[in-house]
Amino acid sequence: MSALVSRKEKIFPFVVVIILAVLWLMPVYAMVVTSFKTQAEIADQRYMQPPAHLEWHNFEVAFKALEEGLVNSLIITIPSTFLCVFIGSLAAYYLILFQFRYATQVFFAIVVASFLPYQVVLIPLTQLMNALRLLDTYTGLILAYLIVNVPMATLIIATFFMKTPRSFLEAAAIDGCRPFTFYRRVLMPMSIPGVMSAAILVFVQVFNEFLLALALTLSPQVQPVMPVLATLKGSEVAQWQIQMAGAIITSIVPLVVFIFLSRYFISGLMAGYSKE
Repeated sequence: MSALVSRKEKIFPFVVVIILAVLWLMPVYAMVVTSFKTQAEIADQRYMQPPAHLEWHNFEVAFKALEEGLVNSLIITIPSTFLCVFIGSLAAYYLILFQFRYATQVFFAIVVASFLPYQVVLIPLTQLMNALRLLDTYTGLILAYLIVNVPMATLIIATFFMKTPRSFLEAAAIDGCRPFTFYRRVLMPMSIPGVMSAAILVFVQVFNEFLLALALTLSPQVQPVMPVLATLKGSEVAQWQIQMAGAIITSIVPLVVFIFLSRYFISGLMAGYSKE
């Protein structure tokens, strides 16, 4: 009897995981099969039914429409990610390893800013960019993404810097190591998983962002890929097959980032559970 109960206890979590995986994959399945359908099949509204044949032309049309937006997104996302991680790591370094009077209050403000929906600052942020004459520019978008994402990068990296004993900094100072040299040669190499985790999250957040990209850009020469993707549905006839093909194309870049940097991301997540 006990063996039967033990077997049920092992099977039940497995069944739950399978059910959750199926539910999670259903939208992905609908996206993939829709991207290969013809306009006539889309008109039938049988989105879960496999296509009669694979319509690869949808991807060609979608890529031509998204090509400029993809380039714009990379031009904006790569420097935004680098600057967010660099500024966030410097801020975390100063907050965690240096003692000053209002460090706790500043750190609390960073936590609040990290979890505050950026939509609440959309209007003042747009007014700020307009006042700086940075609307519809790469610089304006990069600055906006820095304002929104630096608190999150600071918070993530700070949790890893907390694991560094202050004795390391004190020993380095005794040996004549300057603070920035300690940051560059000791602290950053020790915190690679946390830094890379922050970089991955910021990259995906910026690349997939829609609302700021829509509000702060006017011309297709600067507009990132997500607002362009939203227009692929069509105005008169719903071209879901083109938009779903575009969604698959735009998902490739974040997927590649996760594939190549997944070991850093996983080790960064597991580091929080490591025992001293």
